[in-house]
Amino acid sequence: MISPEERALIHAVRKHALATSNDNETTVAAGLLTASGDIILGVNVYHFLGGPCAEISALSKHAELKNGDPITTVVAVYAPTGDVISPCGKCRQVFFDLDRDIKAIVRTPNGFTSLSIHELLPHAYDWRAAEEPRRMYMWEGYEEMIRSGKKKQTIRVDDPFPPGLATIVFEKSDGSVVELAATIHSSLTIKRRELTDEIARRDGFRDLAELNGALDFHYPGLEADSEVDVVKFEVEP
Repeated sequence: MISPEERALIHAVRKHALATSNDNETTVAAGLLTASGDIILGVNVYHFLGGPCAEISALSKHAELKNGDPITTVVAVYAPTGDVISPCGKCRQVFFDLDRDIKAIVRTPNGFTSLSIHELLPHAYDWRAAEEPRRMYMWEGYEEMIRSGKKKQTIRVDDPFPPGLATIVFEKSDGSVVELAATIHSSLTIKRRELTDEIARRDGFRDLAELNGALDFHYPGLEADSEVDVVKFEVEP
């Protein structure tokens, strides 16, 4: 279900769509709900060389009139039918760049719902992530080995890491999340059959046989000629 404020947003945008539509150049209206409860409206302008989407038009008005009032929700309405439509890919990326938690109202088989832009665009280019330490997800069973310094290396599959700052993340079975600051020293891609007892010991295992058992647990079906990434790291004190 959507909130009363989101329903009011849909009604306002639908009314604006019907009032501004000319069935040619202007067929879509959009509205932005702000944190203070204001609604900013916009319409598209069609042109064969391209023209602003209704959401972009509304963003322009928001920048002019309510720049200090954060956007919480966006909705677009197709005027000829009065129905809610999902933001296009370009608009999704624009809103994602502004704030990935902005919600978009969309129609689902069960009616209207509001989803974050992150949910609508799960693998978007995120300029923020490029400026932050890489996140390295680890099995929770390795936490104590890493904290003690016994494990200063990890074997990954299709998951190399460039040298630099990183965050080791443990998503635990009880729902909690633990993060450790770390530095990646190197990442080397080799064949599984090239792994050695020495590599296994750096990884916190007694020998290669124990390491291979762990690889079979984490990566069922991994073959001898499969490539693995040997990533060396150090946890920050």
